[in-house]
Amino acid sequence: MASQRAARLATVLTSAVLLGGAWADVGDFRTLVAGTITVAVTSAAPSSPYDSQAWIRRYVERFADEHHLAIAWVVVPFDQSWLRAGRDEVDLVATNVASFPDRASAGATFSAPFLFERRALRIHPTDAPRYAHMNDFVGKTVGVVRGMAAERDVRRRAPAGVTIATAGTFGELYDQFDAGRLDAIAEAEYYAVDGRIIPSHGPEVVLIDLHDLNPGQREESVFVVRDKSTNLLAAVNAFIARTPLRP
Repeated sequence: MASQRAARLATVLTSAVLLGGAWADVGDFRTLVAGTITVAVTSAAPSSPYDSQAWIRRYVERFADEHHLAIAWVVVPFDQSWLRAGRDEVDLVATNVASFPDRASAGATFSAPFLFERRALRIHPTDAPRYAHMNDFVGKTVGVVRGMAAERDVRRRAPAGVTIATAGTFGELYDQFDAGRLDAIAEAEYYAVDGRIIPSHGPEVVLIDLHDLNPGQREESVFVVRDKSTNLLAAVNAFIARTPLRP
């Protein structure tokens, strides 16, 4: 009889893990899947050393290694990605989310910032003599990734006559840019928390019109952590405090 009760309890626990992780205890953590941290990212296999998703993936991998966790990557569009932790879809959102108040959601909490950004426009090097500021793009087309801070910035600052083209990913924008259908792409210059520039492009890229999204305020990037993933937020914040992000 005791063995039957034990078997039934094991079945219940296994089912709970499979149905959403309510019992998925891993040491001090309780994650969606036992022994695993489920992480939302926007790229399946970033290869460029200048890709911020590549740096962030390595950063998350280092955290997971320190805590003996496997990682399940979930590739999602950037737009609204910050809501996925609160919906119990992932334990951690690592899509380079800026900590805007209107991105806060029930069931999830922003981590401490791990980098910050300034807004910029990417142009073709041959166009450097022609463009210096957003106001120079009247009659031209500027590309943005849907939902990103760059889209907010461009829509706020672009004068009448600037066409704004949206896409789901930077990859789509770069294809259009290379094909000559965009005159600029709204991007960012990246900085470590201590103010050190994190190289995000080679000499073939020209960025102009660098500025803060909100004058005098740092635009800080954070992870979004699922509240039900017990102790994960504290562990992530402790990791950020002792581990500078390196490209």
